[in-house]
Amino acid sequence: MPPAERRGPRLLIVPAPDRRVGWALRAANGRRLGVGVRTYRDEDELVDAVRELIIERAALRCTVGQSEARLWVWTAHLPLLSTRPGAGEDGPVARSARGYLRRDQCQAGVEGFLAGLQWIGRELRRGGQGDRRPW
Repeated sequence: MPPAERRGPRLLIVPAPDRRVGWALRAANGRRLGVGVRTYRDEDELVDAVRELIIERAALRCTVGQSEARLWVWTAHLPLLSTRPGAGEDGPVARSARGYLRRDQCQAGVEGFLAGLQWIGRELRRGGQGDRRPW
């Protein structure tokens, strides 16, 4: 389906300091669903990390807590996978794009993020793996 006809979440490449890149997940209406915690040297490295996140999304462990500003935030962690190149400790891979006033709103944000990843995963399967990117 051409990008103009696509209706659903989108992954965006976000410039980061030192000529690195990051990613953000946005809903079809433009609402921010989540952002990547890490930055990458180039788009190829970012694409590999995003594909891993989408493939391993069922293994994500999401935690909810309060920030220093007393807003509710979530963080998604991928467990250590021995087959993952350069696998280190269980570390955060994504976080909420904003703080929430209430815990239930934050939990709904987690669910929206996970649903967005699931939608992107379905789009990738539907379009084949090739060079097609989810953004």
